[in-house]
Amino acid sequence: MRADYVRGIAHAQRVAREAILTVAEGVKPGDSEREVCARMEREFSRAHVRHWLHTPYAWWGERTRFDWPGRWETSALPTERVLEPGEAFILDAAPIVAGFPADFAYSGRAGAAAGEDASAYLDLLAELTRVKAALVDWATPEESAAELCARVEQSMHAAGLDVIHTRYPANVLGHTLEGFPNWSSSAPRLGTGFQLPLLLTYAKGIVLHHLWGAPYPFLRANGPGRPLGLYAVEPHLGRGAFGAKFESVLLIDGTETRWLDPGLFGEVVG
Repeated sequence: MRADYVRGIAHAQRVAREAILTVAEGVKPGDSEREVCARMEREFSRAHVRHWLHTPYAWWGERTRFDWPGRWETSALPTERVLEPGEAFILDAAPIVAGFPADFAYSGRAGAAAGEDASAYLDLLAELTRVKAALVDWATPEESAAELCARVEQSMHAAGLDVIHTRYPANVLGHTLEGFPNWSSSAPRLGTGFQLPLLLTYAKGIVLHHLWGAPYPFLRANGPGRPLGLYAVEPHLGRGAFGAKFESVLLIDGTETRWLDPGLFGEVVG
C-alpha cells in the first residue's frame, strides 16, 4: 500500500508539473496574473482536475517577495498586475488528481534580463539548487522539524539572501501530503485560493497530533515533532526586488530520504 501511495502522489505531481510548465512556456510581458492563472486552470481542466488543495497562483515582479501588507491569503490572490520585460515570476498550483494531492511551483523570468538583476536572479536559482540537494541529507527522521527549518534559513542567510517562506501562513517550509484520499478530497470548490481539502485535512492533522502524537502536518520553525512521510517542500528566497522558489515532494521515512523530483523543476520519478 505504501508504494501505491507514493505512486499516486508522484502521478499527481507529474500532472501538476506538466500543466504549469506548459503555461510557463507562454508567459510573456503584458500578461496579467489573472490571465495566466486562467490559462493554468484551462490546462488543469484538460487533465480532468476538478478539486484542489489550492487553486493556481501567479506572482509578478516585486510580488514574488510577498512584501505586501495585509493578510497573506487575500493579498496572494492573482491580480491585474501586468508582467514587465525581464521581470521574475512564480507559478504555483496544488491540484488533487484521482484523490491524491500535488503541489508544484516554478520560478522564471519574462525574457532576458541584463546586468545586476540577471546575476542576482541566477544566484537565487543556484541557492535553491544547492538547498534542494542538501535537504536530502538534512531531512531525516532524527532531525526535528524546527532543526530542519533552521538549517534551510541559515543556508539562505549565509548566501546573503532573504528568507521568504517564513511569510507564508503558519510560517511553513513545507506541508504533509499524507492522509489522502479522504472524505474531503472531492469537496466542491469555493472561490479562489485555499480550498476545503487543504483546510480540513490539516486541521484534522493538528488535532491528531495533539491527541495521539501523529506527525505534525507542517514543517516550520518552532514546529513540534520530527518529519515523517511525504511533504510538499517550498523553500522561497529573495534578493533585491524579486524572489524565487521551488515546490517539490520529499519522502522522509525510516529507510530513506529522497525527492520524487530530484531536479530543481525536473521530472518526477516516483
